[in-house]
Amino acid sequence: MLGDEELLPTAQAATLEILHSTVMKDPDGPTFEARLRLLAGASVDDGSAVGAAARVAQVLLEEWHEAQEEA
Repeated sequence: MLGDEELLPTAQAATLEILHSTVMKDPDGPTFEARLRLLAGASVDDGSAVGAAARVAQVLLEEWHEAQEEA
């Protein structure tokens, strides 16, 4: 999903934060997608950690959409 390269520490932290704030709270599908969309809309202009989180959220959102199409 993210490739074979090692994640940068900020991306690692961002991934954990995304998982904690979305998946671990067991939201319904629309809430999960809305949270990912909001975060995916950020950029490095919002700060490097937020930018890293945005990139991770974009990947997760793409995977979410693919999973929804398969279901």
